Amino acid sequence: MIELNKIYNEDCLVTLSNIDDNSVDIVVTSPPYNKNIYASASGDKKSWGALRGRQIAYDTYDDAMPPEDYERWQKKVISSCLRILKPSGSMFYNHKDILVNGLIVPPKWVYDFPVHQQIVWNRGSSLANDPHYFQPITEYIYWIVKDQKKFFFDKSHATFRQSVWNINFEINTDHPAPFPVKLAQNCIRTTRPNDDCIVFDPFMGSASTAIAAIREKCNFIGSEISPKYCKMCETRIKNEFSQLTLF
Repeated sequence: MIELNKIYNEDCLVTLSNIDDNSVDIVVTSPPYNKNIYASASGDKKSWGALRGRQIAYDTYDDAMPPEDYERWQKKVISSCLRILKPSGSMFYNHKDILVNGLIVPPKWVYDFPVHQQIVWNRGSSLANDPHYFQPITEYIYWIVKDQKKFFFDKSHATFRQSVWNINFEINTDHPAPFPVKLAQNCIRTTRPNDDCIVFDPFMGSASTAIAAIREKCNFIGSEISPKYCKMCETRIKNEFSQLTLF
């Protein structure tokens, strides 16, 4: 039996298998990008500055799957998320193009699903300073809907109302790839059908989606494979609830 307002320290597909069909209102997530499989393609002759930002050192996950395996995995995760979404539900899937050998490797698998809109997240800056490219400071948020005729959306509640969201990346956590709480909040507040909705994040990371759900008065469920990051999430959530009791 799945519990609300809990982050499960396990593979997200295990958590997803225990969630009922049509039971979740919103999915907001940012999976690992599989950047490390391409890091060596940058070449040993490139400067540290060029390689900086091309790799992410996660706690227990090496982020270096063969590309075909990574694509199959991500498609399975998205399919499972759509299964648990209500017909009125939305999924916000954050990903980016990876720069490899002068070309981009895009997350093309998302277009196998009903992408309602592609949103640009302008991070404002980036650690990637390769002299062969303009500095990449944007990522994408793919808004995927389960049912094109039934999904819920109310733009009047949005903080960011256009298709480019200018939000600085998070800097106040020890997670190597934190997700902005403000970004998750904008997703939740525009697509929640009521105050008692359920938000799921299969890659909870630093708990940004959970914090956003709490601030938007929603329930959350999450998965996180790293015990270290789970403890980080628990601390952040506890502190968030403590702040709420002060007011």
